[in-house]
Amino acid sequence: MLASKKLNRRDFLRLAGAASAAALVAACAPQPTATPVPQPTEKPAAQATEAPKPTEAPKAAPKVTGKVEMWVQFYTPTDDMVWSEDNPLPHNQVKVLAQEYMDANPGVTIDIIAKPSQVADHEWIVTQQAGGTIPHVVWTHSFWVDSEIDKGWWVALDPYMAEPNPYVAAGQPGSAKWMDQFFEVPTKSKRSPDGKLYVVPIDLVTTFFFYNVDLFAKYGVEAPKTWGDFISVLDKIKTGGGIPYAPLGWYESQIGGMLYNKVSESINPTKDVISLEMAACAIKAGKYRATNPEYAEWMKFVKKLIPYLAPDWADANADFNRKFLNQETAIFEDGTWRFGYLRANSLLKFKWSTFFAPTITTADSTFATGEGANPIGGATAAQWAPTTRGEKEKILPLVIDILRFYTAPQNAGRFISECGAFLPNIKGVDVVQELKDPLKAISEGIGEAGMLVYGDKVDTETREKMTPIWTDWKLGKIELADAQAKLDALMTAYADAAIPKNNWKCS
Repeated sequence: MLASKKLNRRDFLRLAGAASAAALVAACAPQPTATPVPQPTEKPAAQATEAPKPTEAPKAAPKVTGKVEMWVQFYTPTDDMVWSEDNPLPHNQVKVLAQEYMDANPGVTIDIIAKPSQVADHEWIVTQQAGGTIPHVVWTHSFWVDSEIDKGWWVALDPYMAEPNPYVAAGQPGSAKWMDQFFEVPTKSKRSPDGKLYVVPIDLVTTFFFYNVDLFAKYGVEAPKTWGDFISVLDKIKTGGGIPYAPLGWYESQIGGMLYNKVSESINPTKDVISLEMAACAIKAGKYRATNPEYAEWMKFVKKLIPYLAPDWADANADFNRKFLNQETAIFEDGTWRFGYLRANSLLKFKWSTFFAPTITTADSTFATGEGANPIGGATAAQWAPTTRGEKEKILPLVIDILRFYTAPQNAGRFISECGAFLPNIKGVDVVQELKDPLKAISEGIGEAGMLVYGDKVDTETREKMTPIWTDWKLGKIELADAQAKLDALMTAYADAAIPKNNWKCS
Protein backbone atom coordinates (compact mmCIF):
# COMPACT_ATOMS: atom_id res chain seq x y z
CA MET A 1 0.00 0.00 0.00
CA LEU A 2 1.06 3.56 -0.62
CA ALA A 3 1.76 5.88 2.26
CA SER A 4 -1.26 7.98 3.12
CA LYS A 5 0.67 11.23 2.90
CA LYS A 6 0.42 12.90 -0.51
CA LEU A 7 3.32 14.84 -1.96
CA ASN A 8 2.49 18.44 -2.74
CA ARG A 9 3.73 20.23 -5.84
CA ARG A 10 6.61 21.86 -3.99
CA ASP A 11 7.79 18.42 -2.85
CA PHE A 12 7.60 17.19 -6.41
CA LEU A 13 9.66 20.11 -7.65
CA ARG A 14 12.30 19.39 -5.01
CA LEU A 15 12.48 15.75 -6.05
CA ALA A 16 12.59 16.64 -9.72
CA GLY A 17 15.52 18.94 -9.15
CA ALA A 18 17.37 16.29 -7.17
CA ALA A 19 16.93 13.67 -9.88
CA SER A 20 18.11 16.00 -12.69
CA ALA A 21 18.60 14.91 -16.27
CA ALA A 22 19.28 11.24 -15.73
CA ALA A 23 16.22 10.62 -13.65
CA LEU A 24 12.70 11.92 -13.97
CA VAL A 25 9.60 11.34 -16.05
CA ALA A 26 7.33 12.92 -18.71
CA ALA A 27 3.84 13.46 -20.39
CA CYS A 28 1.01 12.24 -22.61
CA ALA A 29 3.03 10.22 -25.05
CA PRO A 30 2.96 10.52 -28.81
CA GLN A 31 5.03 8.10 -30.84
CA PRO A 32 8.56 9.46 -30.27
CA THR A 33 10.53 11.01 -33.11
CA ALA A 34 13.55 8.99 -34.14
CA THR A 35 16.95 10.22 -33.06
CA PRO A 36 20.28 8.88 -34.35
CA VAL A 37 22.36 6.42 -32.33
CA PRO A 38 25.89 5.42 -33.20
CA GLN A 39 26.38 1.66 -33.23
CA PRO A 40 23.94 -0.54 -35.18
CA THR A 41 24.50 -3.50 -32.91
CA GLU A 42 25.21 -1.94 -29.54
CA LYS A 43 22.44 -1.73 -27.00
CA PRO A 44 22.51 1.43 -24.83
CA ALA A 45 23.58 0.57 -21.31
CA ALA A 46 21.30 3.03 -19.51
CA GLN A 47 17.77 1.87 -18.83
CA ALA A 48 15.01 3.65 -16.92
CA THR A 49 14.04 0.52 -15.06
CA GLU A 50 15.56 -2.81 -14.17
CA ALA A 51 13.82 -5.55 -16.12
CA PRO A 52 12.82 -8.51 -13.99
CA LYS A 53 13.74 -11.91 -15.36
CA PRO A 54 10.88 -14.16 -16.49
CA THR A 55 9.86 -16.26 -13.53
CA GLU A 56 7.51 -18.96 -14.71
CA ALA A 57 5.29 -19.93 -17.61
CA PRO A 58 1.90 -18.21 -17.61
CA LYS A 59 -0.86 -20.05 -15.87
CA ALA A 60 -3.69 -21.50 -17.91
CA ALA A 61 -6.08 -19.00 -19.40
CA PRO A 62 -9.85 -19.44 -19.18
CA LYS A 63 -11.14 -22.26 -21.34
CA VAL A 64 -11.53 -19.92 -24.26
CA THR A 65 -9.51 -20.03 -27.46
CA GLY A 66 -9.30 -17.64 -30.34
CA LYS A 67 -7.38 -14.76 -31.83
CA VAL A 68 -6.85 -11.53 -29.87
CA GLU A 69 -5.62 -8.43 -31.68
CA MET A 70 -3.78 -5.72 -29.74
CA TRP A 71 -2.54 -2.26 -30.69
CA VAL A 72 -0.26 -0.98 -27.93
CA GLN A 73 1.03 2.30 -29.48
CA PHE A 74 4.51 3.11 -28.15
CA TYR A 75 5.20 -0.49 -27.15
CA THR A 76 4.41 -1.88 -30.62
CA PRO A 77 7.48 -4.00 -31.49
CA THR A 78 9.93 -2.53 -33.97
CA ASP A 79 10.45 -4.35 -37.28
CA ASP A 80 13.81 -5.67 -36.10
CA MET A 81 16.15 -5.50 -33.15
CA VAL A 82 19.10 -3.93 -34.98
CA TRP A 83 20.14 -0.46 -33.77
CA SER A 84 20.27 2.17 -36.50
CA GLU A 85 19.53 5.85 -37.01
CA ASP A 86 16.03 4.94 -38.16
CA ASN A 87 15.53 2.45 -35.33
CA PRO A 88 16.99 4.15 -32.24
CA LEU A 89 15.15 2.11 -29.61
CA PRO A 90 14.55 -1.43 -30.87
CA HIS A 91 12.09 -3.26 -28.65
CA ASN A 92 10.11 -6.47 -28.84
CA GLN A 93 9.22 -7.59 -25.31
CA VAL A 94 5.48 -7.24 -25.95
CA LYS A 95 5.90 -9.71 -28.83
CA VAL A 96 8.09 -12.04 -26.74
CA LEU A 97 5.48 -12.08 -23.98
CA ALA A 98 2.76 -12.82 -26.52
CA GLN A 99 4.70 -15.87 -27.68
CA GLU A 100 5.19 -17.08 -24.11
CA TYR A 101 1.46 -16.80 -23.50
CA MET A 102 0.63 -18.63 -26.73
CA ASP A 103 3.15 -21.41 -25.97
CA ALA A 104 1.40 -22.02 -22.65
CA ASN A 105 -2.10 -21.77 -24.14
CA PRO A 106 -2.49 -23.76 -27.38
CA GLY A 107 -5.41 -22.50 -29.43
CA VAL A 108 -4.76 -18.86 -28.53
CA THR A 109 -3.26 -16.38 -30.99
CA ILE A 110 -2.13 -12.91 -29.98
CA ASP A 111 -1.60 -10.56 -32.90
CA ILE A 112 0.28 -7.34 -32.08
CA ILE A 113 -0.76 -5.07 -34.91
CA ALA A 114 0.81 -1.85 -36.21
CA LYS A 115 -1.28 1.24 -36.91
CA PRO A 116 -0.55 3.23 -40.11
CA SER A 117 1.83 5.97 -38.94
CA GLN A 118 0.30 8.62 -41.19
CA VAL A 119 -3.11 8.38 -39.49
CA ALA A 120 -3.73 10.20 -36.18
CA ASP A 121 -4.37 7.85 -33.27
CA HIS A 122 -7.88 8.97 -32.36
CA GLU A 123 -8.95 9.27 -35.99
CA TRP A 124 -7.83 5.68 -36.56
CA ILE A 125 -9.60 4.44 -33.41
CA VAL A 126 -12.89 6.09 -34.40
CA THR A 127 -12.68 4.72 -37.95
CA GLN A 128 -11.89 1.19 -36.76
CA GLN A 129 -14.64 1.29 -34.14
CA ALA A 130 -17.20 2.48 -36.66
CA GLY A 131 -16.16 -0.25 -39.09
CA GLY A 132 -16.18 -3.03 -36.50
CA THR A 133 -12.51 -3.79 -37.17
CA ILE A 134 -11.10 -2.33 -33.98
CA PRO A 135 -8.58 -4.61 -32.19
CA HIS A 136 -9.71 -6.31 -29.00
CA VAL A 137 -7.23 -4.23 -26.96
CA VAL A 138 -6.40 -0.66 -27.95
CA TRP A 139 -4.23 2.12 -26.58
CA THR A 140 -6.48 5.14 -26.01
CA HIS A 141 -6.75 8.21 -23.81
CA SER A 142 -9.25 7.99 -20.98
CA PHE A 143 -10.58 11.44 -21.89
CA TRP A 144 -11.43 10.16 -25.38
CA VAL A 145 -13.33 7.31 -23.76
CA ASP A 146 -15.20 9.84 -21.61
CA SER A 147 -16.91 11.19 -24.72
CA GLU A 148 -17.59 7.75 -26.17
CA ILE A 149 -19.21 5.84 -23.31
CA ASP A 150 -22.66 5.99 -24.89
CA LYS A 151 -21.33 4.52 -28.15
CA GLY A 152 -20.92 1.06 -26.62
CA TRP A 153 -17.29 0.79 -27.71
CA TRP A 154 -15.50 0.13 -24.42
CA VAL A 155 -15.67 -2.48 -21.65
CA ALA A 156 -16.01 -1.31 -18.04
CA LEU A 157 -13.22 -3.01 -16.12
CA ASP A 158 -14.49 -2.67 -12.55
CA PRO A 159 -15.88 -6.20 -12.06
CA TYR A 160 -12.69 -7.70 -13.46
CA MET A 161 -10.47 -5.41 -11.42
CA ALA A 162 -12.21 -6.73 -8.28
CA GLU A 163 -11.04 -10.27 -9.08
CA PRO A 164 -7.56 -11.74 -8.48
CA ASN A 165 -4.80 -11.55 -11.06
CA PRO A 166 -3.70 -15.20 -11.28
CA TYR A 167 -0.25 -14.19 -12.55
CA VAL A 168 0.64 -12.34 -9.34
CA ALA A 169 2.35 -14.22 -6.51
CA ALA A 170 0.23 -14.92 -3.44
CA GLY A 171 0.33 -12.13 -0.89
CA GLN A 172 1.48 -9.50 -3.40
CA PRO A 173 -0.66 -6.53 -4.54
CA GLY A 174 -3.02 -7.86 -7.17
CA SER A 175 -3.21 -11.42 -5.88
CA ALA A 176 -6.54 -10.71 -4.16
CA LYS A 177 -7.80 -7.91 -6.42
CA TRP A 178 -6.29 -6.98 -9.77
CA MET A 179 -6.92 -3.30 -8.98
CA ASP A 180 -4.50 -3.47 -6.04
CA GLN A 181 -1.57 -3.73 -8.47
CA PHE A 182 -1.95 -0.15 -9.63
CA PHE A 183 -0.97 3.04 -7.79
CA GLU A 184 -4.16 4.49 -6.34
CA VAL A 185 -3.86 8.22 -7.04
CA PRO A 186 -2.98 8.20 -10.76
CA THR A 187 -5.37 5.31 -11.43
CA LYS A 188 -8.23 7.16 -9.74
CA SER A 189 -7.85 9.97 -12.25
CA LYS A 190 -8.59 7.58 -15.12
CA ARG A 191 -12.19 7.01 -14.08
CA SER A 192 -14.85 8.30 -16.47
CA PRO A 193 -17.82 10.54 -15.59
CA ASP A 194 -19.95 7.48 -14.85
CA GLY A 195 -17.43 6.46 -12.18
CA LYS A 196 -16.19 3.42 -14.08
CA LEU A 197 -12.71 2.49 -15.27
CA TYR A 198 -12.34 1.66 -18.97
CA VAL A 199 -8.55 1.72 -19.39
CA VAL A 200 -5.71 -0.22 -17.81
CA PRO A 201 -3.18 2.50 -16.87
CA ILE A 202 0.17 0.74 -17.18
CA ASP A 203 2.81 3.44 -16.83
CA LEU A 204 3.48 7.00 -15.67
CA VAL A 205 4.90 10.10 -17.33
CA THR A 206 5.55 13.82 -16.81
CA THR A 207 7.12 16.69 -18.75
CA PHE A 208 10.33 18.70 -18.55
CA PHE A 209 12.33 21.39 -20.22
CA PHE A 210 15.41 19.73 -21.70
CA TYR A 211 18.19 22.22 -22.25
CA ASN A 212 21.59 22.46 -23.92
CA VAL A 213 24.06 23.01 -21.09
CA ASP A 214 26.76 24.21 -23.47
CA LEU A 215 24.50 26.85 -25.06
CA PHE A 216 23.37 28.02 -21.64
CA ALA A 217 27.02 28.53 -20.72
CA LYS A 218 27.63 30.37 -23.99
CA TYR A 219 24.82 32.84 -23.29
CA GLY A 220 25.69 33.14 -19.60
CA VAL A 221 22.42 31.76 -18.24
CA GLU A 222 21.39 29.04 -15.80
CA ALA A 223 18.34 26.82 -15.48
CA PRO A 224 15.44 29.07 -14.35
CA LYS A 225 13.28 28.43 -11.30
CA THR A 226 10.72 31.26 -11.62
CA TRP A 227 8.80 32.94 -14.43
CA GLY A 228 10.98 36.03 -14.09
CA ASP A 229 14.12 33.91 -14.34
CA PHE A 230 12.67 32.14 -17.39
CA ILE A 231 11.91 35.34 -19.29
CA SER A 232 15.40 36.63 -18.46
CA VAL A 233 17.00 33.44 -19.80
CA LEU A 234 14.93 33.53 -22.97
CA ASP A 235 15.71 37.19 -23.54
CA LYS A 236 19.47 36.73 -23.12
CA ILE A 237 19.52 33.82 -25.54
CA LYS A 238 17.51 35.74 -28.13
CA THR A 239 19.59 38.91 -27.68
CA GLY A 240 22.69 36.78 -28.17
CA GLY A 241 21.42 35.61 -31.54
CA GLY A 242 20.03 32.22 -30.54
CA ILE A 243 16.58 30.66 -30.74
CA PRO A 244 15.51 30.08 -27.12
CA TYR A 245 13.10 27.19 -27.41
CA ALA A 246 10.30 25.23 -29.05
CA PRO A 247 7.77 23.86 -28.95
CA LEU A 248 5.47 25.57 -26.46
CA GLY A 249 3.85 22.52 -24.99
CA TRP A 250 2.38 21.55 -21.65
CA TYR A 251 3.81 24.59 -19.89
CA GLU A 252 0.95 26.54 -21.45
CA SER A 253 -1.48 24.63 -19.24
CA GLN A 254 0.81 24.84 -16.23
CA ILE A 255 0.79 28.64 -16.56
CA GLY A 256 -3.00 28.61 -16.45
CA GLY A 257 -2.96 26.25 -13.50
CA MET A 258 -0.71 28.52 -11.47
CA LEU A 259 -2.83 31.58 -12.26
CA TYR A 260 -6.02 29.70 -11.29
CA ASN A 261 -4.62 28.27 -8.03
CA LYS A 262 -6.78 30.51 -5.83
CA VAL A 263 -9.93 29.58 -7.73
CA SER A 264 -8.98 25.90 -7.76
CA GLU A 265 -8.56 25.92 -3.99
CA SER A 266 -12.06 27.33 -3.57
CA ILE A 267 -13.67 24.48 -5.52
CA ASN A 268 -11.19 21.76 -4.55
CA PRO A 269 -9.90 22.56 -1.04
CA THR A 270 -8.54 19.04 -0.52
CA LYS A 271 -6.39 19.37 -3.68
CA ASP A 272 -7.66 16.04 -4.91
CA VAL A 273 -8.57 15.06 -8.46
CA ILE A 274 -10.73 17.72 -10.14
CA SER A 275 -13.51 15.75 -11.77
CA LEU A 276 -15.35 16.66 -14.96
CA GLU A 277 -18.35 17.36 -12.74
CA MET A 278 -16.40 19.82 -10.60
CA ALA A 279 -15.05 21.60 -13.67
CA ALA A 280 -18.44 21.85 -15.38
CA CYS A 281 -20.03 23.18 -12.20
CA ALA A 282 -17.22 25.72 -11.86
CA ILE A 283 -18.00 26.91 -15.38
CA LYS A 284 -21.71 27.09 -14.58
CA ALA A 285 -20.98 29.07 -11.40
CA GLY A 286 -18.74 31.49 -13.27
CA LYS A 287 -15.59 30.48 -11.38
CA TYR A 288 -13.92 29.03 -14.47
CA ARG A 289 -14.86 31.07 -17.52
CA ALA A 290 -12.84 32.49 -20.39
CA THR A 291 -14.17 35.91 -19.37
CA ASN A 292 -12.50 35.67 -15.94
CA PRO A 293 -9.60 38.06 -15.29
CA GLU A 294 -7.50 34.98 -14.43
CA TYR A 295 -8.20 33.58 -17.88
CA ALA A 296 -7.21 36.86 -19.55
CA GLU A 297 -3.99 36.88 -17.51
CA TRP A 298 -3.31 33.32 -18.63
CA MET A 299 -3.69 34.25 -22.28
CA LYS A 300 -1.43 37.28 -21.87
CA PHE A 301 1.30 35.27 -20.15
CA VAL A 302 1.28 32.65 -22.91
CA LYS A 303 1.47 35.38 -25.56
CA LYS A 304 4.65 36.72 -23.90
CA LEU A 305 6.46 33.50 -24.77
CA ILE A 306 5.72 33.55 -28.50
CA PRO A 307 8.59 35.90 -29.52
CA TYR A 308 11.08 33.47 -27.98
CA LEU A 309 9.93 30.40 -29.92
CA ALA A 310 11.36 29.02 -33.15
CA PRO A 311 9.87 30.85 -36.17
CA ASP A 312 7.98 27.70 -37.25
CA TRP A 313 6.55 26.99 -33.79
CA ALA A 314 3.01 26.71 -35.18
CA ASP A 315 3.94 24.22 -37.92
CA ALA A 316 2.53 20.84 -36.98
CA ASN A 317 5.15 19.15 -39.15
CA ALA A 318 8.17 20.91 -37.67
CA ASP A 319 10.73 18.53 -36.12
CA PHE A 320 11.65 20.31 -32.89
CA ASN A 321 13.51 17.29 -31.61
CA ARG A 322 15.82 17.54 -34.61
CA LYS A 323 16.28 21.26 -34.01
CA PHE A 324 17.33 20.54 -30.44
CA LEU A 325 19.75 17.80 -31.51
CA ASN A 326 21.25 20.14 -34.11
CA GLN A 327 21.64 22.86 -31.45
CA GLU A 328 19.28 25.17 -33.33
CA THR A 329 17.26 25.70 -30.14
CA ALA A 330 18.58 25.87 -26.59
CA ILE A 331 15.47 24.45 -24.87
CA PHE A 332 13.16 21.60 -25.86
CA GLU A 333 9.94 20.95 -23.94
CA ASP A 334 9.19 17.26 -24.07
CA GLY A 335 8.32 14.17 -22.06
CA THR A 336 9.85 11.20 -20.26
CA TRP A 337 10.40 9.26 -23.45
CA ARG A 338 13.05 11.78 -24.50
CA PHE A 339 15.37 10.62 -21.70
CA GLY A 340 15.78 7.22 -23.34
CA TYR A 341 16.46 8.69 -26.75
CA LEU A 342 18.98 11.24 -25.52
CA ARG A 343 20.82 8.73 -23.37
CA ALA A 344 21.03 6.35 -26.31
CA ASN A 345 22.48 8.97 -28.64
CA SER A 346 26.23 9.19 -28.12
CA LEU A 347 26.50 11.25 -31.32
CA LEU A 348 25.31 14.26 -29.35
CA LYS A 349 27.88 17.04 -29.40
CA PHE A 350 26.64 18.80 -26.27
CA LYS A 351 25.77 18.19 -22.64
CA TRP A 352 22.11 18.30 -21.69
CA SER A 353 20.07 18.50 -18.53
CA THR A 354 16.52 19.36 -17.46
CA PHE A 355 14.55 21.83 -15.39
CA PHE A 356 10.96 21.74 -14.15
CA ALA A 357 8.24 24.25 -15.06
CA PRO A 358 9.27 27.71 -13.79
CA THR A 359 7.01 29.00 -11.01
CA ILE A 360 4.89 32.12 -11.44
CA THR A 361 5.45 34.07 -8.23
CA THR A 362 3.27 36.69 -6.55
CA ALA A 363 5.72 39.28 -7.88
CA ASP A 364 4.96 38.10 -11.42
CA SER A 365 1.16 38.20 -11.08
CA THR A 366 -1.39 39.16 -8.45
CA PHE A 367 -3.34 36.04 -9.39
CA ALA A 368 -0.48 33.70 -8.47
CA THR A 369 -0.05 32.09 -5.08
CA GLY A 370 3.65 31.39 -5.58
CA GLU A 371 2.98 27.66 -5.50
CA GLY A 372 4.77 25.60 -8.14
CA ALA A 373 3.10 24.09 -11.19
CA ASN A 374 1.30 20.78 -11.12
CA PRO A 375 3.42 18.16 -12.87
CA ILE A 376 1.83 17.25 -16.17
CA GLY A 377 1.15 13.58 -16.66
CA GLY A 378 0.49 10.72 -14.36
CA ALA A 379 -1.05 7.57 -15.82
CA THR A 380 -1.45 9.16 -19.24
CA ALA A 381 0.83 7.11 -21.49
CA ALA A 382 0.09 3.37 -21.89
CA GLN A 383 -3.67 3.13 -21.36
CA TRP A 384 -4.80 -0.20 -22.79
CA ALA A 385 -8.56 -0.56 -23.15
CA PRO A 386 -10.53 -3.68 -24.03
CA THR A 387 -13.13 -3.00 -26.72
CA THR A 388 -16.60 -4.51 -26.87
CA ARG A 389 -15.53 -6.50 -29.92
CA GLY A 390 -14.32 -9.10 -27.43
CA GLU A 391 -17.81 -9.34 -25.95
CA LYS A 392 -19.40 -9.68 -29.38
CA GLU A 393 -17.00 -12.47 -30.34
CA LYS A 394 -17.43 -14.14 -26.91
CA ILE A 395 -13.72 -14.05 -26.11
CA LEU A 396 -13.75 -11.26 -23.49
CA PRO A 397 -12.57 -13.64 -20.68
CA LEU A 398 -9.52 -14.40 -22.81
CA VAL A 399 -8.91 -10.69 -23.50
CA ILE A 400 -9.05 -9.91 -19.78
CA ASP A 401 -6.72 -12.80 -18.95
CA ILE A 402 -4.16 -11.56 -21.47
CA LEU A 403 -4.31 -8.08 -19.95
CA ARG A 404 -3.72 -9.58 -16.51
CA PHE A 405 -0.78 -11.53 -17.85
CA TYR A 406 0.84 -8.43 -19.37
CA THR A 407 0.30 -6.33 -16.24
CA ALA A 408 1.78 -8.83 -13.79
CA PRO A 409 4.90 -7.08 -12.40
CA GLN A 410 7.38 -9.65 -13.71
CA ASN A 411 5.98 -9.17 -17.22
CA ALA A 412 5.14 -5.47 -17.22
CA GLY A 413 8.65 -4.68 -15.98
CA ARG A 414 10.13 -6.31 -19.05
CA PHE A 415 8.45 -4.15 -21.66
CA ILE A 416 8.37 -0.93 -19.59
CA SER A 417 12.12 -1.11 -18.89
CA GLU A 418 13.08 -2.12 -22.40
CA CYS A 419 12.90 1.42 -23.80
CA GLY A 420 13.55 3.32 -20.59
CA ALA A 421 10.86 5.82 -21.54
CA PHE A 422 8.28 5.61 -18.76
CA LEU A 423 7.83 4.78 -15.09
CA PRO A 424 5.56 1.93 -14.00
CA ASN A 425 2.06 2.49 -12.65
CA ILE A 426 2.28 -1.07 -11.37
CA LYS A 427 3.52 -1.92 -7.90
CA GLY A 428 6.39 -4.35 -7.70
CA VAL A 429 8.09 -3.21 -10.90
CA ASP A 430 11.53 -2.13 -9.77
CA VAL A 431 13.28 1.05 -10.88
CA VAL A 432 16.88 2.16 -10.57
CA GLN A 433 17.81 4.08 -7.42
CA GLU A 434 17.79 7.58 -8.95
CA LEU A 435 14.19 7.06 -10.10
CA LYS A 436 12.74 5.92 -6.79
CA ASP A 437 11.96 9.41 -5.45
CA PRO A 438 10.48 10.65 -8.74
CA LEU A 439 8.36 7.49 -8.94
CA LYS A 440 7.07 8.18 -5.44
CA ALA A 441 6.27 11.76 -6.40
CA ILE A 442 4.38 10.99 -9.59
CA SER A 443 2.61 7.91 -8.20
CA GLU A 444 1.35 9.72 -5.08
CA GLY A 445 0.83 13.19 -6.57
CA ILE A 446 -2.26 14.42 -8.36
CA GLY A 447 -0.52 15.96 -11.38
CA GLU A 448 -2.63 17.31 -14.22
CA ALA A 449 -5.70 15.59 -12.75
CA GLY A 450 -5.72 18.35 -10.13
CA MET A 451 -5.62 21.16 -12.72
CA LEU A 452 -8.88 22.98 -13.34
CA VAL A 453 -7.61 24.41 -16.62
CA TYR A 454 -6.25 21.21 -18.16
CA GLY A 455 -7.69 20.34 -21.57
CA ASP A 456 -9.30 17.11 -20.44
CA LYS A 457 -11.69 18.99 -18.11
CA VAL A 458 -14.03 19.51 -21.08
CA ASP A 459 -15.06 17.00 -23.73
CA THR A 460 -12.97 16.24 -26.81
CA GLU A 461 -15.25 18.11 -29.21
CA THR A 462 -15.13 21.31 -27.14
CA ARG A 463 -11.38 21.06 -26.63
CA GLU A 464 -10.79 20.64 -30.37
CA LYS A 465 -12.87 23.76 -31.08
CA MET A 466 -11.03 25.80 -28.45
CA THR A 467 -7.54 24.97 -29.73
CA PRO A 468 -7.63 26.98 -32.99
CA ILE A 469 -8.95 30.03 -31.13
CA TRP A 470 -5.95 29.87 -28.80
CA THR A 471 -3.67 29.47 -31.83
CA ASP A 472 -5.19 32.51 -33.53
CA TRP A 473 -4.58 34.52 -30.35
CA LYS A 474 -0.95 33.45 -30.17
CA LEU A 475 -0.49 34.27 -33.87
CA GLY A 476 -2.03 37.71 -33.41
CA LYS A 477 -5.00 36.97 -35.68
CA ILE A 478 -7.64 37.78 -33.08
CA GLU A 479 -8.02 40.35 -30.32
CA LEU A 480 -8.10 39.23 -26.70
CA ALA A 481 -11.73 40.18 -26.04
CA ASP A 482 -12.93 38.35 -29.15
CA ALA A 483 -10.91 35.26 -28.28
CA GLN A 484 -12.29 35.25 -24.73
CA ALA A 485 -15.86 35.60 -25.97
CA LYS A 486 -15.52 32.69 -28.41
CA LEU A 487 -13.83 30.46 -25.87
CA ASP A 488 -16.40 31.33 -23.22
CA ALA A 489 -19.27 30.45 -25.55
CA LEU A 490 -17.77 27.00 -26.11
CA MET A 491 -17.12 26.41 -22.42
CA THR A 492 -20.60 27.43 -21.29
CA ALA A 493 -22.29 25.44 -24.06
CA TYR A 494 -20.34 22.38 -22.94
CA ALA A 495 -21.29 22.82 -19.27
CA ASP A 496 -24.96 23.50 -20.10
CA ALA A 497 -25.12 20.21 -22.01
CA ALA A 498 -22.89 18.04 -19.81
CA ILE A 499 -24.50 18.81 -16.45
CA PRO A 500 -28.01 17.51 -17.25
CA LYS A 501 -26.66 14.73 -19.48
CA ASN A 502 -24.62 13.25 -16.61
CA ASN A 503 -27.09 14.16 -13.85
CA TRP A 504 -24.45 16.21 -12.10
CA LYS A 505 -25.70 18.07 -9.04
CA CYS A 506 -23.99 21.44 -8.79
CA SER A 507 -24.33 22.92 -5.31
